[in-house]
Amino acid sequence: MAVETDESGWEVDPDDEWGVAVITTVGRQLKLRREAAGMRAGDFGVAVGYGEDLVYKVEGGKRIPRQEYLDRADEVLDAGGLISAAWEDVKKVRYPKKVR
Repeated sequence: MAVETDESGWEVDPDDEWGVAVITTVGRQLKLRREAAGMRAGDFGVAVGYGEDLVYKVEGGKRIPRQEYLDRADEVLDAGGLISAAWEDVKKVRYPKKVR
């Protein structure tokens, strides 16, 4: 499995309060679920196919996760679709406020 790296276009606009709130909340939930599963960030990154640095950025609300990341995290953490469902709000954050 190839490990996805950081790429531009997936940063959170710091002036978008709603977007920052969504990504921060999703990241916090991912971290809580990962820790509850007893996984370290590096191990989780390997399991979802992303680098450890990206895991920390997503969990810290600094990076917008892709749908594939959320879907894979949902499977790895056995979240029953709850993490995948976050994509409905996360995908809106990718677009500027004025476009939403």
